[in-house]
Amino acid sequence: MKNQALSSQSNQKDDFRMRYQAELQRKFVDLQFKRSELEEQLKQINDVLFSLGREMEQGLAYDHLYK
Repeated sequence: MKNQALSSQSNQKDDFRMRYQAELQRKFVDLQFKRSELEEQLKQINDVLFSLGREMEQGLAYDHLYK
């Protein structure tokens, strides 16, 4: 009976470890996905900022030439 109780405790600990590892893996994958989304958004923002900067420079150059 004592061996059965120890075996049951061991199985519970193993089950807990497996669930804990699975949850860590799920969180890890979720964070990687979020990072990927944020990197794509940042790339889009950088592209827009670069384009806006060029447009501003062209506007300043135009103003200097025709004013």
